[in-house]
Amino acid sequence: MNLKTKTLLLLAIFLSIHSIFSQEKKSNYDLVVYKIYGDLNKDNLPDMVIVKEDTSDKRRPNLLEIFFQTKNGAYQKVLSSTKAVMERFPYGDSRTETSLEELKIKNGVLIFRNQLIKGSLTHKFRYQNSEFELIGFSSYTAGAGYLNHIDYNLSTGEKIEKHTDYETDKVLKLIKTKDKLSVLPKLKDFSPFGFIY
Repeated sequence: MNLKTKTLLLLAIFLSIHSIFSQEKKSNYDLVVYKIYGDLNKDNLPDMVIVKEDTSDKRRPNLLEIFFQTKNGAYQKVLSSTKAVMERFPYGDSRTETSLEELKIKNGVLIFRNQLIKGSLTHKFRYQNSEFELIGFSSYTAGAGYLNHIDYNLSTGEKIEKHTDYETDKVLKLIKTKDKLSVLPKLKDFSPFGFIY
């Protein structure tokens, strides 16, 4: 085998290996779950938020995209995330099904409400400091004999945790604390279970 043939053979092997390792799983976000409009950046123009689901993946991951409307009516993408909205089947089956029960824009705040098997999570993001920052969180979860409710205003740092009896609605525990964060979580890096409240 001459030098030219060896070189071409090595090049072909290298390209084949590179191709195998550089291939990423193609996502097919083919189902639009939500498409909503509202002013997020206080310019009096209706911005657009879209959540799409990949129905070809057994976990059913979601893609969140946010577009600001420009003065000429076009939409410019300002955020794209595959982590911000939980997968529908995090473990690949219905044992742990979650769903984005509500997505809305209210007073310039983007609100996600996720339904879990035993509870719900709500996250509120506001566009400020050139970022979408988490300003509010609330959750309802089932405990042993009680409902646990957390309401956390990240803007003020005020946090309320309350346990109520299932049958009587009697308050079993009420804790009020103040814990203001110096840096608020950003939507671009956000994962619903990736932050401890």
